[in-house]
Amino acid sequence: MQDVIVVGAGPAGNNTALSLASMGHGVTVIDSRESIGDKLCTGLVGEECFRRYPIDPRLVHRELNSASVIAPSGEVVRFETPYPVARVVDRVAYVASFADRAREAGAEYLLGHRVLSLEQQKDRVSVSTEDGTKEARALVLAVGFGSQLNRQLGLGEPSDYVVGVQALVKTEGVDEVEVYLGRDIAPGFFAWLVPTQPGYALAGLLVRKNAPERFARFVSSRQAEGKITESMDKPACWGIPLRPPRKTYSDRLLVVGDAAGQVKPTTGGGIFYSLLASEVASGALNLALNEDSLSANRLGSYQKKWKSLLSDELEVGYSARRVFEYLGDSHISSLIHQASRNGLIAELGDSPDVSFDWHSSMIRKIMDHPTLGRVLRLVNPLLARMAKTPEAVEVFSADATLEPTLDESLAESGTPV
Repeated sequence: MQDVIVVGAGPAGNNTALSLASMGHGVTVIDSRESIGDKLCTGLVGEECFRRYPIDPRLVHRELNSASVIAPSGEVVRFETPYPVARVVDRVAYVASFADRAREAGAEYLLGHRVLSLEQQKDRVSVSTEDGTKEARALVLAVGFGSQLNRQLGLGEPSDYVVGVQALVKTEGVDEVEVYLGRDIAPGFFAWLVPTQPGYALAGLLVRKNAPERFARFVSSRQAEGKITESMDKPACWGIPLRPPRKTYSDRLLVVGDAAGQVKPTTGGGIFYSLLASEVASGALNLALNEDSLSANRLGSYQKKWKSLLSDELEVGYSARRVFEYLGDSHISSLIHQASRNGLIAELGDSPDVSFDWHSSMIRKIMDHPTLGRVLRLVNPLLARMAKTPEAVEVFSADATLEPTLDESLAESGTPV
């Protein structure tokens, strides 16, 4: 019997397996897919994520220090920083690199094995697949969004989500990230062109409904402009959680990654947060396994620690996300125009608050900027009505920083930093 079974070979599952195997625990990873890392993603990795979880430089397509935002009015505003804030990487190879190192550390991988059911017993967990049953002392669910396994175990589901759709396209003259806003494109969200290798880009958008139809219109419009010359593959859709489920732990069980809602509500990106949470999970499991104490009461520390690390970002980001959804095109265009005309965009570009992965400081800076007050005052009544608690409104003016710090949280979990 293994110490831990990890269901799901994405970033969170692979890094959990790597950490636990490196600590000397027996780990088996099970995934229904034959290939690791094939989940849809733009492959954008922030500089902090890149430094903490490095990748072979040969797998980096390009560094990013600029992006163009196209307002609903058609105005184009360019955002630029004096240093790279993110890199476009080979996402499949990046995720697979964690699995390769996990295997080297002793983890076993069972690919192409679909999990049918899970059972928590007094002294073990049982995982039934089409090829038989595996048992372990503990289980990590890293199954992504929308899995029936969460529901089967009574853990609930993320209370809000969005749909992403993306495809690889051939391009002409697309040399930096382009972000498109507007209700006729992606109401409440955004669309993108992310250049990868020369002459190619990932085209995609986030939306709550009618994703394929909206994506087809977006691609058609870019083709009419001459930016997209050819679609290289069939667009694919996937769900992205915007809120975490009620619980991410139970007896002998932890939930990590998209399945735990560890995703930036602003952009839908989840690689960095999933990797950080997987370190917290492996640290909590290491201590619990060594103590042979795997009750929900003991493992509840995992949820407390990952939320202390990420909840500020998730709450501020989600509140900002809801505000943005309620803005009309005229409001969005006015905000972008004022931010450009009054120097806020340039100020943000030079600010240390700008981070690809940590958005709360930048959101607060934008919300408090005096030149945007006229438009934002129109939003305040909506924000107040949307907020379920007073704290949801207050997060925009709070001066508190993340407590504890990232390294302190991981160190407290027992994970080497």
